Formats: sequence, C-alpha cells, structure tokens
Amino acid sequence: MSERRRSKRMDINVTIKLNELKSGTVSEGANKNEIEVAIVNISKDGLAFRTEEKLELNTFYDANVVLWTKETIQTVIEIVRMENYGDEATLYGCRFIGVLPADQLKIQIYEMVQDNS
Repeated sequence: MSERRRSKRMDINVTIKLNELKSGTVSEGANKNEIEVAIVNISKDGLAFRTEEKLELNTFYDANVVLWTKETIQTVIEIVRMENYGDEATLYGCRFIGVLPADQLKIQIYEMVQDNS
C-alpha cells in the first residue's frame, strides 16, 4: 500500500479537548459537550486520535492541542477518516482546517527534533 499522506505523521502523547462546531460557531453549551481525546499522531496537516465517543465523518470541531512544550495550538479540525475493528475506542483521522503557519512550524520543528534523536 502506497503512502498517500502529504506530511509525515509523528507519534505524540498528548490530549486535546474538542467542541463540536455547528453552523460555523461553537455549539450552545459547548463546555458541557467538551470531549477529551488522546492523540495518536500528528503532522503539520492533521492528526489522529482515539475515543470511545461516537463522532461523524465530515464534522468539524474546535480543538485546543497542548503540545509537549506546553504551548497550545488552537485550530479547527474536520474528521475525514474513522477505523474501528471491534475495539471500544475508534481511531479518527482529521485534517486541520484553520491552523496558523506559526503553529504548523512548531509541529515541523518537533519533527526535526524527533528525527535527530
């Protein structure tokens, strides 16, 4: 199987909090609907995470990613892939919709540091 990703994915052990977006805004009572998930891997273009929550494809979430450096990346993600092989948790693949170039650079720097370790 050939690699179709545009960017290299790196393993990372962080959690993020998601709020579902409805009609371009955070849904009413968003803090009550906040979901905490564990990121499996990340790249400058997207991330993958596992959760037991049932999420839909092509839905959008406001995400606050706290990096290994304790810096926070605030972005919007779209769920573009999901995999579940009978496990309690489903693996979701997401692409970044709104991420600042400076935040993408932080992820690329982590990639360089990890490659040289």
